[in-house]
Amino acid sequence: MDNFITNSPIKRLKDRIVELISKSKEIKFLVGFFYFSGLKELYEGLKNNRDVKLKILVGLNVIKNSMVL
Repeated sequence: MDNFITNSPIKRLKDRIVELISKSKEIKFLVGFFYFSGLKELYEGLKNNRDVKLKILVGLNVIKNSMVL
């Protein structure tokens, strides 16, 4: 099952991710940028589920002046 989670007025993104981490075997993130300091925001979920696998794909194009063929 594929789900996309975004911020909403009903539930904050952080709260939803912490909840999912605490109940999941594997979580995959596709983000434009990532700071390792963000992991501390997920600590509660990780603390409750030490077996969860986090996979983070960071997709920020940082090559300048590249030529596309």
